[in-house]
Parts: sequence; structure tokens; C-alpha cells
Amino acid sequence: MNRKSSVSIMDSKPAVLFVAIASILLGIFFIISQSDNKPIERTQAVSYFGEFEEYEVSRNYRGIHFKDGSVYEVYPHTEAQEFQNTMKALPKGTVLYILINPNNDYVIEIKTDTEELLNFDLSQKQLDSYDNGYIGIGIFACFAGVFLIVYVIASSCYHKKEKEKHSAKQHKRVKGQDDFSIRRADTSIKSRVLLEANVKGYKICYRRVKSVNELVVNGLVYDEKKGILEFTHKLCATIDGHKIEAGYNDNGFSYILFDEKLISQKTRLI
Repeated sequence: MNRKSSVSIMDSKPAVLFVAIASILLGIFFIISQSDNKPIERTQAVSYFGEFEEYEVSRNYRGIHFKDGSVYEVYPHTEAQEFQNTMKALPKGTVLYILINPNNDYVIEIKTDTEELLNFDLSQKQLDSYDNGYIGIGIFACFAGVFLIVYVIASSCYHKKEKEKHSAKQHKRVKGQDDFSIRRADTSIKSRVLLEANVKGYKICYRRVKSVNELVVNGLVYDEKKGILEFTHKLCATIDGHKIEAGYNDNGFSYILFDEKLISQKTRLI
């Protein structure tokens, strides 16, 4: 079981890094792509006037068609229903005076000879406000990607230390030595039992006390793992020649092994 778990962990790291990098790139794309929708000054806008032909509406498209064949788009996601109704009811041949944002090619002002149909400042404010949500998504995606990269690095460092720790224990076992207990388990403090079992007279308890995971056998703590973040880990003890192991694997299970046989396991949500 342990060999399979460690292989799964190693195989998952490239996938996690791929997801992290993709998340960061996607976040950057979201942030940069919205820069074209920032408000501009009136002097920066491109002007056009012509005879109105029709206002075309589809799911994510709003297009103003002119008699000379020109077509200019209105940003579809901030369009008011009242504006759409007005444009659809507009008589053909009505002369429209429009301003376009050259950065995104959207119409940001529409006037006739007698009235204003789309306000320059308001239309840009609404567009900018709407796209701030995409910028927020982009920032979140970047943070998520960075978090995953930090997690992989921290996980790698942790497993390296765990490997060194268990190698040192294994060296003692080769010499035929049982493990000494660290201390007597304090039952007066609040703890969360992650898993427990009784095997051949050995009462095994795998528990978490504050930020410490403990392997307790017959009331004595034999191994522990400290840390606020919980990576996959195993806590081991050799007692009277018996190999006892408890921990949390990459498949999301708490488990207990006795002489390398699975005694108990349970899905671990947190």
C-alpha cells in the first residue's frame, strides 16, 4: 500500500504544477484582456455618422448596421433592455452620430439630431465595472496557481525530511532495537481521534492534538508529525518486534497497519 501511495504522490506533482502554471497564465490573460475596456477621453474616441439600417441582436452580439454597409458593435453584457427596445424601434434612415473606443472597437456613444441614445461616460463606466469581475477572477486564478506551486515545494521538502526521519528509525530496527516511546499520551487535553484499533493486545490510536498528529500505542506516544498543513504522512513504531504504522495517504484515507497488514482505514475529509 505504501509503495503505491508514494508513486501516486510523485506522479501527481507534475500534474499539479501544470495546473498551477495554467491557472497563472489564465489569470494573467483575464487581467490583461480587460485593459482594453478601460474608459478613454472623448478626444481619443473615433467618430462616425451614417444612416441607420438595423440593430442586430443575438446571444453575445449587438450590431448597429448602417446603409453604407458599415457595422459597429455595442457591448452586449451591459446593454439595458430600454436601450435595446429603442434601437429596434428606430426608423431606418435615421442619422446616427457615434463614438467608438479604438481599443476594443465598441460603440460608447450614440446620438441622433434630437436626442442621446447612449451616454459616453455612463456606457464606459458600466463596461469597466462589469469587467472588474473578470479581473477579480484573474487575480484569484494567479493566487491559486502560486498557492499550488508553494504547496508542491513545501510537500517535497516535507517528504524529504520524512524520508530522512524514517531512514534513521529503520537503521535502529536493523540493529534489532524496538522504538522508545516519546512520552505518555496526555488524555486531559482536547484531541481528535482520526482512527483507532485493538490488535493482539495493542491499543492503537492515531489522533491529532492541536497541530500535532500522534501515534499512540497502549497510552504511549511513539511517533508524531507537527504542522498546521497536513500532507500525506506515516507514523511508525516497532514494539516487541511488531511493526505498527498509522497515517494519511494521498487517496484521502486515514489508515492503520499492523505488521504491514491493513487493520483499519477511513475516509478523511479534513
